[in-house]
Amino acid sequence: MLYEHIKERMLANPGQWVGDESRRMTYRALLEEAERLGGGLDRRKYGILCRSELDTARALLACFSAGRTAVPLSARYGDGQIRGIIAGMGLSHLITEEGVEQVAPEQPEPEELTGVALIMSTSGTTGRPKGAMITRENLLANLRDIEAYFRLEDTDHILIARPLYHCAVLTGEFLISLLRGLRITFTAAGFNPAKLLDLIRRRGITVLGGTPTLFYHLSDLVCRGGEEAPLRVIAVSGECMTQAAANRMRRAFPKTLVYHVYGLTEASPRAAWLPPEEFDAAPLSVGRPLASLQARIVGGELQLAGPSIMK
Repeated sequence: MLYEHIKERMLANPGQWVGDESRRMTYRALLEEAERLGGGLDRRKYGILCRSELDTARALLACFSAGRTAVPLSARYGDGQIRGIIAGMGLSHLITEEGVEQVAPEQPEPEELTGVALIMSTSGTTGRPKGAMITRENLLANLRDIEAYFRLEDTDHILIARPLYHCAVLTGEFLISLLRGLRITFTAAGFNPAKLLDLIRRRGITVLGGTPTLFYHLSDLVCRGGEEAPLRVIAVSGECMTQAAANRMRRAFPKTLVYHVYGLTEASPRAAWLPPEEFDAAPLSVGRPLASLQARIVGGELQLAGPSIMK
């Protein structure tokens, strides 16, 4: 159901494209490549370890198309942590740019993988990495909730500057953009506000997600340069907002819709959002729970329940 939903929505905009700083492919071509790769996947789960986010995107869609469980990894973890995750999650095969390679002996696959689209590695704040099992229905529920509030248009162009192994980027930037028919550009610029601002202006980027720290420095460049950037929508998350960052963002982007959002990997990940109309009055708030979620605070702890909470 997940892949069928994504495919149907992508084929409503078949000529729209996804790319990076050197390549691009149409939605239709991306689907065809993903299905070609997915046709050869016969294990229940696959690690994904690609150097480029465009290839990671293709591998993710391949796993979705084949009904396999994807485990996104990153070279940024370091060899030791990657080996630990491979062993801890019992991964025998990885998808890389070169194709599928076996990295460990095959093991019996547990039944609890039934319905699981993703295993996302998360360590919380201080813990060891654990695998959060995100089902196809979890993702669909979260995407429906995000789409209900996130004002994206098929004329928008999103710049994705963070890796897809972050659940917030995978669901809240990449997959939602496919559903809404956006142009998508991946960049390896990372935390480089000057390069990101140059890309935003040269490529006509209208949507960007990032942390308050990133937007603080990006806003500072815009204010000092005196030239507006074409951002129509900002989604800010990943760390606590500060009043200084909020003030700087509003000076740099006075007409931009700013969504302050909150989530956690275990919730697929989006859990709450602050409407842009309320950002100036309460920029430190992450707003209200998503439509399908129940939230309560017990003993200072936030508790969430709903269809997007991990298996």
